Amino acid sequence: MSTAVSAPAAGTARTASMAQALNSALRDALREDPTVHVLGEDVGALGGVFRITDGLTAEFGPDRCLDTPLAEAGILGTAIGMAMYGLRPVVEMQFDAFAYPALEQLFSHVAKMRNRTGGKLPLPITVRIPYGGGIGGVEHHSDASEAYYTSTPGLHVVTPG
Repeated sequence: MSTAVSAPAAGTARTASMAQALNSALRDALREDPTVHVLGEDVGALGGVFRITDGLTAEFGPDRCLDTPLAEAGILGTAIGMAMYGLRPVVEMQFDAFAYPALEQLFSHVAKMRNRTGGKLPLPITVRIPYGGGIGGVEHHSDASEAYYTSTPGLHVVTPG
């Protein structure tokens, strides 16, 4: 899959793979906003399971692009705490079915905190979850749980088409 990514010259575009476009978007966000932090399993030196975060730790350091333990509920819980203190975490969960242990926090806290606090405590968290990917790993790698997310008030779901 390819998508157009804005090039530096006005009015021109270059073709990039989805992975390259995501990497570019993360790099731009990290450059433009010092409160943006990327966290997840293998997002550091390895560059993520699909290499979406490739090179980000080298450029921004392990404090801004950090590897976490294999514990999705812990990853999202950490992101909630980071957001409560004014950071803008970008969480990468390796595959959709691995996100299930974190759904309670996503539905009960991330989606509802702004409303619960009358707008005083937004949680500006981006959770990036790949699904499918054509790797043939049926057990935990092929779920597509968008219906859970899209039917949760307070969550905004974006997916490339």
